Amino acid sequence: MPKPSNFSITLTGDDLPEFLRLVPMADRLGFKCLGVGDCPSLYHDVYVKASLAAQQTRSIRIGPYVTNPVTRHPSVTAGAAATLDEVSGGRAFLGIGGGDSALYNIGLKGASVAQIEEYVATVRKLYQQHEVDFQGRNVRLAWTKRAVPVYMAASGPKGLRAAGRSADGVIVGTGVLPEVVSDALSHIEAGAKEAGRKLADLDIWWLLMGSLDESPDKALEDIKHSLTTYANLAFRFSMEGKHLPPQFHDAVRKIHAEYRSKDHVTGRAAGEHARIADDTGLTRYLASRFSLSGSPAQVLERIAQANKAGAQQLWITLRFPGKERFFRWWEKGVLPSLT
Repeated sequence: MPKPSNFSITLTGDDLPEFLRLVPMADRLGFKCLGVGDCPSLYHDVYVKASLAAQQTRSIRIGPYVTNPVTRHPSVTAGAAATLDEVSGGRAFLGIGGGDSALYNIGLKGASVAQIEEYVATVRKLYQQHEVDFQGRNVRLAWTKRAVPVYMAASGPKGLRAAGRSADGVIVGTGVLPEVVSDALSHIEAGAKEAGRKLADLDIWWLLMGSLDESPDKALEDIKHSLTTYANLAFRFSMEGKHLPPQFHDAVRKIHAEYRSKDHVTGRAAGEHARIADDTGLTRYLASRFSLSGSPAQVLERIAQANKAGAQQLWITLRFPGKERFFRWWEKGVLPSLT
């Protein structure tokens, strides 16, 4: 079995006091990274929240999971992440993706793969060179002390290949079914080779929705709404090349038509999005592909299956009330079996 540090975690949907109460638990239990959501219409400010989390922890790495290329200039993002790095004593990371509710809730569209890659490359060059041309203008960032690791979130062949070319690490959102993992790694490796790198040069994580309970049905109920979110994100722009069985295409189109980014993690959205998962008949398939959920024994089995498929580092997102229950079951039912 993997080590505890082969797991990272993202906590979303909590008020600030609850978030700060949960963060030390994640640190104590050995999670490698803590992702903080960046959606001003739904969450507290990502960098203020991450800085407060840094003050409550000792070891866990902290950063946006994920920010986007649209709402902030790359120099602003690079500077904010570098400030977080100093506040946390060198524990910051920076996750960048296309943007979902953060953009749709202000009337904008998600960034293209080309935009994300340009943004990631610009931030990394600012850390390395302190000066770079971005969209025809010279940009400087002179004061930073360390290159904060930049991760690119990707869920399609083009994005995975771009991440392999441009980022320090990849957060893969395609799921952990064996054929999906193998294909994703091949795209990342192809991109890495284009940049003169090897697959081993990148820190690769696999994003999964997490839920733990002695009752597998309860664990599944807690993530149904999130499975709809994952399907909406992973297949939003295209279903081609993503190993989605053809019999599920119409169901995913229904998700696209009915999903509401403006609600996202609110109580109303949770119920409505859970209904969509059930109505489309996709709940079980999406859970098998995009989740780490069930009883402790089932979760351990899922971890072993993911590792065997090639997904060695798992990034767990919690998007339901009562997250302390997850940590309690993780500590007594899962952690003792991780070596």
